[in-house]
Amino acid sequence: MNKLFPILFGVAIGSAATYFAMNARQSTAAQAPAEKIAAPKSASKFAGKSATASADAPEAEAPRKSANSKFGGKGSFLPEEIDGVTPEQLDKCKIAMTKTFQDDDVKAARAKLGELFKEAQYASDDEKKGMVKQFEDAQFEIRKATKTAMMGADADITDDVADKVLDAVEERMKQRRQQFQQNGKKK
Repeated sequence: MNKLFPILFGVAIGSAATYFAMNARQSTAAQAPAEKIAAPKSASKFAGKSATASADAPEAEAPRKSANSKFGGKGSFLPEEIDGVTPEQLDKCKIAMTKTFQDDDVKAARAKLGELFKEAQYASDDEKKGMVKQFEDAQFEIRKATKTAMMGADADITDDVADKVLDAVEERMKQRRQQFQQNGKKK
């Protein structure tokens, strides 16, 4: 379990970054007007396909379906709703969180955590127990840097809103770890 936590945490951070990057692209694409170009019908074997889509234009993605849980789809790290956070604020936070991955302070805090993971990889179990405080401090630094970067990316994000969003992300990551551990025990 001690060896598994650093791997899970790294995977969760990578998944969150991917989710936020993809979600930000989708939200900006949804704001732009979608134009459909009508293609002439042909008598080929593909005539049954949509006649409104152009051969050169990519098809518009269907909106993601939400799972029947309080969190969005299977891969989402943020719920569709957070108490005390408006949908507009939540969208701004999602976009701001994608920008935090480019922030130098956040990168430095994540690099520090990565170094701790490397140290822990070859440490004995007793040494790993002594590193718990270092990991907690590193995770706190990442949260603090992320919060600062979020608030700097968008002036409408308040201290309270940023805390609520980061709490929701941490809760989702905790649930993912628990699911992973339960699935590992079943096998």
